[in-house]
Amino acid sequence: WRPTAVGQLPGERLRLGCPSKMSQRAHRQARKPQKQIDLEEAPAPKRNYINMDEKMLGEAFSIAQEAYMQRTRGELSHWQDVAKKIKLAFDEKFKGTKTWNCVVGNHFGSFVSFNTEEIAYFHVAEMGVMLWKHA
Repeated sequence: WRPTAVGQLPGERLRLGCPSKMSQRAHRQARKPQKQIDLEEAPAPKRNYINMDEKMLGEAFSIAQEAYMQRTRGELSHWQDVAKKIKLAFDEKFKGTKTWNCVVGNHFGSFVSFNTEEIAYFHVAEMGVMLWKHA
């Protein structure tokens, strides 16, 4: 006795699992292009703690959204790469005697010293971003 699926014809073989002989990893990679989203569709940042000039904050939001979309498309493979991109962009854009620091990830906690009006902690979808300048 063999169980039959609804709508299965007598003598027809019951297929379980993947429809082809591709591995699960290959199926995930085949689906990746479907996840691609244009930059215009990047999630809006959610403010958690902001003490930053609006010009700098707007720049931080746009760089973080761009980096998030690059991570979604697979161009950046780790959160570390996203943090490096944001930090280097801020070091270049807002030059000074001090450098910027950036932490990016899903779940993290921190206790940092920072300059007045030079810290931002926000989320772009599930990606948390903390950007600050230390004296």
